[in-house]
Amino acid sequence: MERLLKVFIYHDGAKPIFHSPELKGIYASEGWFMKLMEANQNFVVRDPNRAHLFYLPYSSRQLEHNLYVPGSNTIEPLSIFVKNYIDMISAKYPYWNRTKGADHFFVACHDWGPYTTKLHDELRKNTIKVLCNADLSEGIFIRGKDVSLPATFLRAPRRPLRDWGGDQLRRELSLLSLQGRCTVEFDLYFSSFGVTRMPI
Repeated sequence: MERLLKVFIYHDGAKPIFHSPELKGIYASEGWFMKLMEANQNFVVRDPNRAHLFYLPYSSRQLEHNLYVPGSNTIEPLSIFVKNYIDMISAKYPYWNRTKGADHFFVACHDWGPYTTKLHDELRKNTIKVLCNADLSEGIFIRGKDVSLPATFLRAPRRPLRDWGGDQLRRELSLLSLQGRCTVEFDLYFSSFGVTRMPI
């Protein structure tokens, strides 16, 4: 599966909300995922017709930082922004509409990330959400479909492994060892929607 899996990253969207990862602090997992995915030459393809998965490269942290009005006590502008983005993607490209977003995913480490999906039913129900906040009690994270991403606090983006070691590093590496099982689960998940691997 690792040799066959192909991901298309939408180029639409302007910085800083899109394609602008935050590489330090408590949202570093989200940022490093984006940075490493966009630089990947094994999984990422330029031709969306070859893709099995579609990455929505927006940052939940940048949404909060750039769109939230302090003291407003509402994240509705963030949700409207995300809804408009998905509406634009689904109107411009045929890929969202083929599976109603079931082969699309986004990564969010900010607590508000999952809540920004509430105004778009297909995004909330169908899209794979890779979340640092995998709280089942809120009804947003869906067990068996969505993915829990370990939150990692990084102090220095130029040397991300500085101050790592010992038990903390062993715990992080043990989480990574689950990757092999996840690729099988991806196959089973997408086959339930009639999506099969395309010949590469």
